[in-house]
Amino acid sequence: MKRTWIVMFLWLLAIFSTITVPVFAQESTEAELNRLEDLRYEAMRGADVKTMGELFAEDFVYQTLQGVTHSKTSYIGVITSGDVKINAFKRENSRVKFYGDTATVMATTHLDIAFKGEQRMLSLFYLNVWAKRDGRWQLVARQSTALPKK
Repeated sequence: MKRTWIVMFLWLLAIFSTITVPVFAQESTEAELNRLEDLRYEAMRGADVKTMGELFAEDFVYQTLQGVTHSKTSYIGVITSGDVKINAFKRENSRVKFYGDTATVMATTHLDIAFKGEQRMLSLFYLNVWAKRDGRWQLVARQSTALPKK
């Protein structure tokens, strides 16, 4: 009888672990993606070419608020040229969804920026697409839209 209980306990433990482990792994990955999103803004604020280069995939594409499409190279160039300077940012309402080795992050961001020397306060909603490649997440696509002014 004791052996039956041990077998049943081990069987239940195995079932429980298969249910909970993926949930914890996803929470960890969600936290990782939110950390990478903050790191991306910090890198852009500091014009950190190395970090942006690691975060943005080689095939990265960004459709801006102004309707301009940027590649990895052209977008990093805009940031490092000083045409767009991020003074401060605040991300809110981040929602992460997973699709295998692809994830989307949708969030609201409030920015204090200088655009070609002109100071602006900007609030936008964005959708970022991340792909896990070679064991790390890389940003492959970004689309943003301005939120109405309050």
